[in-house]
Amino acid sequence: MKTKANFLKMMVILVLTVFSAVAMAQNQDPTQTVCVGSQVYSVDNIVGATFEWNLTGGGTITSGNGTNSITVNWTTPGIGYILSVYSVLDGCQGNTQSVTVEVVNQPVSPTLLVKTPDVASFCQGAYANVSATFNPGSGGVGCTDQYQYRTDGGAWTVYVPGTDISTVGVTSLIEIQVRRNGCAPDLGCTGTEWATIVSWAISTTLPVSLDIVADPNPVCAGSSVTFTTTNVVNGGLTPGYAWFVNNVVVGGATASTYTYVPANGDLVRCELTSSETCGSPIPALSNTITVTVKPLPVTSGIYHN
Repeated sequence: MKTKANFLKMMVILVLTVFSAVAMAQNQDPTQTVCVGSQVYSVDNIVGATFEWNLTGGGTITSGNGTNSITVNWTTPGIGYILSVYSVLDGCQGNTQSVTVEVVNQPVSPTLLVKTPDVASFCQGAYANVSATFNPGSGGVGCTDQYQYRTDGGAWTVYVPGTDISTVGVTSLIEIQVRRNGCAPDLGCTGTEWATIVSWAISTTLPVSLDIVADPNPVCAGSSVTFTTTNVVNGGLTPGYAWFVNNVVVGGATASTYTYVPANGDLVRCELTSSETCGSPIPALSNTITVTVKPLPVTSGIYHN
C-alpha cells in the first residue's frame, strides 16, 4: 500500500505545451484559448502510472492516450470544450485535472472594403491621391492587422487605412499589402503572410499634337482645296479626326484629309482624338489656316474696230 505521500505525488497538473525552436512554453491556466489545429498537452510523468485523457467536443485526441503527453487536434471553433486527465498507479486513481478550452479560428487577413479610385489603372495626373479602407482581419489570439504600401517598386512604408497616398511623381505602380500578425504562437495561432490586395497601375501621359497644311492656298474661286494632317504625334493606331470650318464641325469629315471648295477668308482647323490610353490633350487642336480665294478675272466683250 502506498503511503499518503505517494498518493500526493499522483496529483496531476495539466499543462499546455508547444515546442518552439528554442524552448517549451507552458500554460497552466484553468481556462485557455487556442487556435484550430494540433496542440500538445502533458502532465508531469509518474513512473509506472497510466493516464486517462477525456475530451468533450471540439476535437480529437490523435496520439499519446495512456501516456503523460497527448496531441489534440482542435477542429471546431467554440467555447467550453473540456480536456481532463487522471492517473492510475497500482489500481489507485489519482485526482482529476481539467481545463476549459475556447477554440478560435486561425488568423484571417483583412479584406478590401473601399478602393478610391475604384479602377485598375489610370493616367498620370488623372488623380492626385489614392486610398483604401479594409474589413478587419479575424481569428487568432493576440493578433493585429498590419498594412504597408509602396510606389514604383520602392521601399515599403506603414499605411494607415483611409489615408491618402500622393500620386505625384509616381510613374508605374502603387501597391498596398495586408497581413494579420503578432499572433500567439504558443497557442497554435499562425499569422498570415503579406499579400498585395490593392494596386493601381499608372501610365505616363503621352503628349498629342498635329499640324495641318492646305494645297493649294491661295486658290482660285470655285476650285477645291485639300487639307491634310501632318506631324501627328501619339495619335495611336485608330486616331479620330474632326474638321471645322469657321468653328463649325463638318459632318462626315473624319479622315486625316478634308477637301472642299472654300470661300475667301474661311478658317479651317482639325481636332485629333488619340487612341493612346494616356494621350493628352483630348482632343488635340491643330493650327488654323485662313483660306485666300482669288476672284476670277472677268473678260469684257470683244470689240471690232
